[in-house]
Amino acid sequence: MSWYSLFNNIEGLLWLFVAGFVFVKTPYSTRQQQLSINLATLGFLAFGLTDFLEANYEAHVPLWLYALKISCGTAIFISRYTWKSWNRFRFTDREFLFAIFCLAAVTAIIIYQQSLP
Repeated sequence: MSWYSLFNNIEGLLWLFVAGFVFVKTPYSTRQQQLSINLATLGFLAFGLTDFLEANYEAHVPLWLYALKISCGTAIFISRYTWKSWNRFRFTDREFLFAIFCLAAVTAIIIYQQSLP
């Protein structure tokens, strides 16, 4: 097993732990918050599973897997705003700006990796 595969398998286990922790330990008081917890749990769970898939590709990740990872991140991001309530959403929120920065960074990494032989 390579270091790349080992790292992705460990990362996948950590995301599964985060999913379980969020599901079990996050208290909620409204149906909206329960929906948010469920969405976050599914997002973290799926993200962990994508890391297990990525471990098999040795840094030559196909575009469909990147798309799946971005979808997981989007679900986690949406769960944050579902928790807060959409009526409190602002485009200038730090979380939103950070998510946009991360999306731009991931896009740059995808373009770079796809251009490698």
